[in-house]
Amino acid sequence: MAVARAKNRRRGGAAVDAAALQSAALALAAAPGLTAAEAALGEISALIAMPRAIWTGDVASPLHEPAAEAFLRRQGWPPEIVAALWEGGIALRMPLNIRCRFEHLPFAISLYDEHRRHRRPYSGEQKQVAEMMRAEGFNAVLVVPVRLPHARVAMLGFAGPQSLEEVEAIIEAAAPQLLFAGHALTALQDRLAKRGPPREEDSAALTPRERDCVALAARGLREAEIAAQNGIRPTTVRYHLDNVVAKLGARTRAHAVAIAAQLGLVGTRG
Repeated sequence: MAVARAKNRRRGGAAVDAAALQSAALALAAAPGLTAAEAALGEISALIAMPRAIWTGDVASPLHEPAAEAFLRRQGWPPEIVAALWEGGIALRMPLNIRCRFEHLPFAISLYDEHRRHRRPYSGEQKQVAEMMRAEGFNAVLVVPVRLPHARVAMLGFAGPQSLEEVEAIIEAAAPQLLFAGHALTALQDRLAKRGPPREEDSAALTPRERDCVALAARGLREAEIAAQNGIRPTTVRYHLDNVVAKLGARTRAHAVAIAAQLGLVGTRG
């Protein structure tokens, strides 16, 4: 019994009404627009007692995302925090964005160096953002990676006053509902942005030569090496890879390789 009491103390206040949370997540999924969706998201925030939400449509994008910035402003984040996150691509270097790119389940991030469990201390701009968030009364962030086709990862997060252990207890109790909410909000944002779903014909759109070039690029070969293996000129390789970027709707060649991997195009040479 003493062990049970200690466990409850560690999880202090982390009890979650799973049924109410599921109802709020379903309301978010059914929302016709952002106003209704963010009202449902506010209910989720209240149920887990983490009052300030964060969302971005692509944690690996170096580009400014107007929809993500507008979301942060509507959630009440101070202008200085919003500006800092978009200054020089700092969001890409923040620990929550980095971990999102490697994890598929919700996780907790502490805003205090001493609670980061063998992770490197915050420094520079990261430390500045963490301190500004702490000044808002937040101790930790609950992060929900939203893994999507074409190697894209969006993110839904909630900042709150809880300790790292308390947020981890919330995750243990509510991970399925939080994942559903993250996917529902991202799907709505995609619809509003008219971002089309990935198409099966994207893979068929590549020519055999384009498939071969992107498969070799995925193995780390340079243009000259790909050209030598195929008996063509490096400029021709560049032409094929540029076509792959355009056909897959990628931003860069590395992004195209990631999409090709998601589509199963870079396994073996045909």
